[in-house]
Amino acid sequence: MDIWQACAGVEQIIPLRGRLVRLVENQGQVATLQLVDTLEEQALLEQLLESSKPPLPPGDEPLHYLLRTPFRYPPLRWGSRFGRRHEPSLFYAACRLETAMAETAFYRFVLWYGMVEPPPSGRILSEHSSFEARYQVQRGVRLQLPPFDGHRALLTHRSDYRATHSLGSAMREAGVEAFEYPSARCPQGGNNVALYAPAAFSEKRPRNLQPWLCETTAGYVAFKNAQAPEPPRLFALELYLEDGVLPQPA
Repeated sequence: MDIWQACAGVEQIIPLRGRLVRLVENQGQVATLQLVDTLEEQALLEQLLESSKPPLPPGDEPLHYLLRTPFRYPPLRWGSRFGRRHEPSLFYAACRLETAMAETAFYRFVLWYGMVEPPPSGRILSEHSSFEARYQVQRGVRLQLPPFDGHRALLTHRSDYRATHSLGSAMREAGVEAFEYPSARCPQGGNNVALYAPAAFSEKRPRNLQPWLCETTAGYVAFKNAQAPEPPRLFALELYLEDGVLPQPA
């Protein structure tokens, strides 16, 4: 179904601004440090790795690496929710931390159940960071509101991205710079946001960086603030199952 045409999409384009939250796994520094003997060698290795990465899109060089990195790589082999495999990547984030965690927890389960064998310990421990950033565009869309909310089932389908791929391409062709949309995985009904280009950011650096410890098991994913005595935030596997099966990204 052509959601963009059915909703007279061009007429729904409006100025859009807000604050996004993204949760990322901390990998690079720890991984490279394990391969070398000194910090000087690590710095050289990081430079070599940086030179081997895809070039940055035009116009985003001043951005902090947490903001620019998602634009740097092509989509996964199955694409993303609103991006086809042959299209430039989008920057995906959530409008609230709880929604970002719910989305991340799903992909931790995908990782777990994609392993040939689970680890002997029965869990995977990882370190993550959450951060905030502000966005502001003249050409934005809110897919969580009418008339798009009438197509919520297609927008939030957990494994079939055909409708959202078509919608994402149509918005890109219409010059949309950023859009908000309902999360397919947040149990609280939260919203996500996606940016088509680095210019959608209204500031060059992230705010409010917070460290998190993550525990992934066969039955739950938990996030614990690494700097505050807060109870962990748990996401049970049952939240993501369809007919008893964990759906895979389309």
